[in-house]
Amino acid sequence: MQLQDLLPLMSKMYLSRTVDSFLKDVKLYEEDEMRNIILKNIEEFRNDKRVKSNLNFRTTDRDITLLNRLILKCLLGSQNYILTEKQLHKEVLDLQSQILHDSQDEDYMNAKIDATAGRVYTAVLNTAWLKDDALNEHEINILYTLRDEFNLSIRDHYLLESKIGRFPRKNGKLHSTQNIDQSLKDLQQRGIVVRIKSDAPYYVIPSDIVRIVRYEMGEELRTETYQQLLKDLNLTQLKQVLSSMNINTSGVKEAIIERIIKYNILPSQTLANLSNTELTQFLRSKEGVRISGNKEEKIQNIIDYYENITTKADSDPTDERSIYYDFMDQLASRNYKALRANRVIQKDVNVETYFEQATEYLFEKKLGLQLEEMPGSKHTDGRIKFDTKSVMLWDNKSTEKAYTFPNAHFDQFLGYIRSEKMRVAVFLIVAHDFTQEAINQAQKLKVFSEQDTGVALIRTEDLKYIAEHWKEYSEQKKPEFNLQVFNLTAEMNRQLLTNRMEWIIN
Repeated sequence: MQLQDLLPLMSKMYLSRTVDSFLKDVKLYEEDEMRNIILKNIEEFRNDKRVKSNLNFRTTDRDITLLNRLILKCLLGSQNYILTEKQLHKEVLDLQSQILHDSQDEDYMNAKIDATAGRVYTAVLNTAWLKDDALNEHEINILYTLRDEFNLSIRDHYLLESKIGRFPRKNGKLHSTQNIDQSLKDLQQRGIVVRIKSDAPYYVIPSDIVRIVRYEMGEELRTETYQQLLKDLNLTQLKQVLSSMNINTSGVKEAIIERIIKYNILPSQTLANLSNTELTQFLRSKEGVRISGNKEEKIQNIIDYYENITTKADSDPTDERSIYYDFMDQLASRNYKALRANRVIQKDVNVETYFEQATEYLFEKKLGLQLEEMPGSKHTDGRIKFDTKSVMLWDNKSTEKAYTFPNAHFDQFLGYIRSEKMRVAVFLIVAHDFTQEAINQAQKLKVFSEQDTGVALIRTEDLKYIAEHWKEYSEQKKPEFNLQVFNLTAEMNRQLLTNRMEWIIN
C-alpha cells in the first residue's frame, strides 16, 4: 500500500511521527492538516537519499539497531510488507530464537562461516564487548569494515555474537515486546514504517519506499519469490551453489532449495554461481527481460524480474476483468515488465484493451453504476447516465510517460462530445499521470464544448482509491455513488477528490 492510501488509517500520534520524519520545524495540531502536508510533500518522503540516510543505524543505540533490522526483515518477508502488531512481536522473537538455535549447530556454523573469518571476527568481537555492555561508534565501524573484508552478513555477525553470549542481549536473553515497541517508534520517527489501525494495529512499510529499504537491508527477494526463482534453476545449478560454499549437496531438488534458504544464501550469491552464458539463457526464458549487460547487470535483471512476481490471486475470481483492475496502474503506465512477470498480458497490444476493461470493472462493480451501450466503433471507452438529461463519458489513455493531451485527441474528444445525443455533463480522462499542458487542454475543451462540460483528469491510483473507499463517506445503509464527484474541470488529485466525497456522497 502506498503512503497516501495509509494516511486515512493513521491517527494523530502516528501521523505526527511521519511528518517529523521528513519535514523539520513543522508544527501541526490537526489530523487533516498532517495528511495534507504529507500529500503535498510526498516526493520528499520517497526521496532515495532521505530513506538511505534514515536506514543508517551506525550511531543508534545497539538494541534499537538490532531490533530495527529484525523488524524490517520480518516486514520485508511478509505479503504486502504488512503485519499486525501481534504477528510482528512474535516473528521478531521467533527470529531471535532461530539465530540462537543456529549458532549452537556446529555443522551449520562450519558451513555458514569461513573458519579464518569466524576466528578473527570473534576475537575482535570479544575485545569490543570486553570493557562494558555497549559498543562505541569506533568499534562498530571496525566491525563493519571486518564484515566487508570477510564477506560476512549482518546475520553472520549475530550468529557469532550469539556464540559469545551477546545476542540478542547478554547471556542470550531475548528482547521484550516493550523493546520491540521502542524500535517500532524509532522506525516511525525515521519515516520507514507506519502504524495504521483497522480491526487491529498494523505496521507496514509503504510501497513508495519498499524497494530502497529492501536493497539497503540486503533483503533482495521475499522467501516465497526466491523459492520460485530457485525452482526455475536446474538441479545441477542448485547443487553448484551449495558446493561453492562446502554445504552438503545431497538430496532431491526440494531439499536443495530448502538448504539454500536455510543458509541465507542471497539470490545474487546464488546467481553469481551461474556462468555468463547460463545467465543469458535464463534471461531469454523470461519474456520482457533485458538480456544485455555484464554479469552483474544480468543478475540484477533476473532479481528485478522476480521482484515483480506476485502470488496475489484475482481480487474477484467471479469476474475475469478483476485481474486487470488489480494491475490497473501498470496497464495505465505500460509497465510491460510487471505485466508480463505477473502473466497479465501475453502481447503488448493487449494493454489498451485490458486498461479499458479494468475501468469498466471499476465503474460497474466497485462503484455500482450501470454502463451504457455505445453503437458503432467511433466512440469513447465508456458512457454512463449522469441524470435523466445528461451523460458522463470517459476515455482511457495508456502512456509510458505523463499524458500530454495532444491536439489530435482534443479534436477527437470534442467530436465525441458534440455527436452525443444527450448533454455531456462530464468528460473524464483516465491516465497514470498528466502534464501541465494536459491540464491546460482540459480547460480549453470545456470552453469549446459549448455545453459547460466538465473535463476531469484523474490518475488511475486516485480513481482506484475512490473505488475502494467511497462507501466510507456515506451514512446510508445502501450507499449509492454520485457522479457529481467528477463534475469539475481540473486535475483531480487525492485531496480534491476526498473533499468532494465528504460533501457530495454524504
